[in-house]
Amino acid sequence: MSQKSTGLLAIVIITLFLMEACPISYAMPPEGVIDVEEADALFDSYVSEQGLNPEMISVAYVYTETGESWYHLEDKWYYSASLYKVPLMMLLAEKESNGELACDTVINGMTVENIEEEVLVYSNNPVAYSTLLYFAQPDVCRKMFCRYSELPESYYTWDFYGGSYFTARFMSDVMCSLYRDPERFPRIIEYMKRAQPDHFFKLSLGDRFEIAQKYGTYSEEDGTDWNHTTGIVFTPHPFVLTVMTKYGGISETVISDLAALFCDITLKAEAKLSETEPSVEQDIFNESRLMPKDLTETVVPELEAFSESSGTEGKPTLQPVEKVENKEEVQSVRPLIISSGMVLEIILIVLLMSRYRKKHHFRSFKKE
Repeated sequence: MSQKSTGLLAIVIITLFLMEACPISYAMPPEGVIDVEEADALFDSYVSEQGLNPEMISVAYVYTETGESWYHLEDKWYYSASLYKVPLMMLLAEKESNGELACDTVINGMTVENIEEEVLVYSNNPVAYSTLLYFAQPDVCRKMFCRYSELPESYYTWDFYGGSYFTARFMSDVMCSLYRDPERFPRIIEYMKRAQPDHFFKLSLGDRFEIAQKYGTYSEEDGTDWNHTTGIVFTPHPFVLTVMTKYGGISETVISDLAALFCDITLKAEAKLSETEPSVEQDIFNESRLMPKDLTETVVPELEAFSESSGTEGKPTLQPVEKVENKEEVQSVRPLIISSGMVLEIILIVLLMSRYRKKHHFRSFKKE
C-alpha cells in the first residue's frame, strides 16, 4: 500500500472514530403532517351542513413549518376589496428597510408609520389610494405586487392589473412572503395584529393565539358581495390562511368557522411533530360554533360599518395591545449519532425521502 493510500485510510478511520464519539445534531426535513383527506372531509362536511355553495368560496391554507398547503378553488378571481392594502403597505415598508425612506418620512402629509397604521389598522381608503398613486398608476402598482408571489407572469390576467382582482393563491403567497421575512417589512405584522379585534378570524379564535389579519369587503350595485380575510395565525408553528367569498351577511361567520377548522387541523399537525397527545384546545372549531352569533344584530351591522362605500371601512374600538417582539423560530432537531455502521441506513433514508418528495411538494419558510 502506498504512503498516500495509507494516509487516506488513516484519515477515514480517524473521521469515523470522531463521528462515533461525538454526537451531532442532524436536522431531518419535516415530514408531511397535514392529513389532506381529513381536511377535504371536514371542509366538505361543513359546506354541506351549512347549505353553502362551494363555488362561492376559495381557500388557501399553508402550514409554515413544513410548507404543506391545502387549497379550494385557489385560482378563482375575486375583487380584492381591501386585501390590496397588504402588498401596498409591504411596498412602503420595503422602501424603509432598503433605506430609501424612514418611518418619519412625510408622504402626502403623513409619516410612513402613520400611513401604515391608518391603512392596516383602520383600513382608511383615501390614505391607501393616495399611497397607491405615490408609487404609480394602479395597474403599474399592482404589477409591483407580483414580486411578493412565486406565480409566473402568465398567471395574471388584465382583471388583476386593471380591476384589482386577486386569487386566494396569490394572496397566500403575499402573506407567506410577509411571514418569512418580517425584517424586510417593518411593523406590518404588528399593525395587522391590531386590526379588527373580535372580528373575522378573531371571532372564533379570540385571544388563544396572536393573529395578523386584513379583511376586505365590498358590495357591487348588482348585489354581488365580496367578503374576504387573509392572515397569519401564530400557533406554535404559524399557519397562513386566506378565505375569499361572494357571500353577504353570513360571510363573517363562514370566514370565522373556517379559521377555527384550519386551526384544529394545524394543532393536530403540531401534535404529530412533537409526538405528543392532541391538545385540549383542538376542538376550537366545534366550540366556536356554539358561540351565540346573531347575524342581524352583530355581524351584518359591523360589515356595513366596514363597507368600502364610505371613506374608510370603519374604525372599531381597539383594546390596548401589548407590543410583542418578533421571535426567531426555534427549529427542532433530531439528535443522530453517525457511525460507520449507519452509512447504509442514511443512504436508505435519503432514497426514501427523495421518493416521498415526489409525492409531496414543500416550500421553505425558514427565516434567512
